[in-house]
Amino acid sequence: MSILSRVGRWAGSAAMVLVAVLVALWVAEFGLRLVLHGHLGTVTGNESEWHVPHPTRGWAHRPSTEFRMEKLAYSEVAHINSRGIRGPEFDQTPRPGVTRILIVSDSGTFGSGVADDQTVAVQLQRLLGNDKFEVINLAVAAYSTVQEYLWLIEDGLSYKPDLVLLGFAPNNDVQTNYLPLQKWFQRDAKRPYARLDANGQLVIDNDQLKEALERKRKGPSLKTRLYDLLVGDMVQKVIREASQAVTGGRKTDPNVWIGWLMMDDVAMDYARKGRTREQYEQLWREGWAVTGALIKAMRDRSQAAGARFAMWSYPAKVQVEPETLEHLQQSLPKAKLDMAKPERELKTLGQQLGIPVIELLPAMQAAQRKGGPPLYYSLGDEHMTASGHRAMAEAIAAQLTSLSLLSAAARP
Repeated sequence: MSILSRVGRWAGSAAMVLVAVLVALWVAEFGLRLVLHGHLGTVTGNESEWHVPHPTRGWAHRPSTEFRMEKLAYSEVAHINSRGIRGPEFDQTPRPGVTRILIVSDSGTFGSGVADDQTVAVQLQRLLGNDKFEVINLAVAAYSTVQEYLWLIEDGLSYKPDLVLLGFAPNNDVQTNYLPLQKWFQRDAKRPYARLDANGQLVIDNDQLKEALERKRKGPSLKTRLYDLLVGDMVQKVIREASQAVTGGRKTDPNVWIGWLMMDDVAMDYARKGRTREQYEQLWREGWAVTGALIKAMRDRSQAAGARFAMWSYPAKVQVEPETLEHLQQSLPKAKLDMAKPERELKTLGQQLGIPVIELLPAMQAAQRKGGPPLYYSLGDEHMTASGHRAMAEAIAAQLTSLSLLSAAARP
């Protein structure tokens, strides 16, 4: 047999193997969709169509659209109104006699995984009374406090809210606010960041954002496009979950992934090579100072616009579910975890800045002990379920009353 013939046979065999692998991948894709979600494909835009580039915030919701939020744990459709906000259309100015509440936060409050009518914003409005209150959900998935601050001052305050509520995410907001810490948290730094200048004044830095917007303009690489074409979205999620389970992902350094806000001390047993205790402590100290300055700026701008300002710490699954905490502690036996620390630190900051803090963790822990439907998703996602949003809305509604935050502020 000639060399040419052998090469031809080898190429034919390789092509057959490749076709078989691709067929198997797409059979797995459709099988996962049917078993987990009961459908073969999305009927609306998918995750890649959620966002459009934004010149100051990096990305924003695509106005007047709907898309399917799809993970292994859920498949739900979200609707975005003409202002780029999840929820129904609303007037620029509140109706007479209606108290308008504006929530700025990230995916936990946005409602990743839950239907439009089950988000904390919608459930809070129902609890307070649809005829007297209007709750606008200004949350955007993956936003940092920097982006939330920009969203608030660029657009949010123009809606003339009576009350602004900040939903702070203790598991990632400090890291994603401060670039030096972000570089240890996630390699991709495609967002604006904040820092303090020599006089302690807040500065927004867009250098990383400019590079990211240029990459966005060029579009994904050929390798990425080819991978997306050949491997379905659900199979990609399974591959990512398996990879993280095997390698530990970024969780191999809890001093960054979990961080100062949920730990009593630096866990040097798990530190990345070359990183010192002093470096960890300095970065977290600086990151928390920047975060405090951002929250203070949000308070000042809200009050200047005639709105009251309050905040809460979004309770993570590991703070609420004992089984999840036990699993984490078993995987990091030498780490000194403190799941109540985020609310303590935020409450201390609130006392320093004169900002009311809505304490959600005790209420969520009580709801967990009570039993009933799960408050959080599993299977590759730890966002709150509709039941979790309900429990959070009930706790917020009760404390808005007890903190006397519901009386309308005088609009300028």
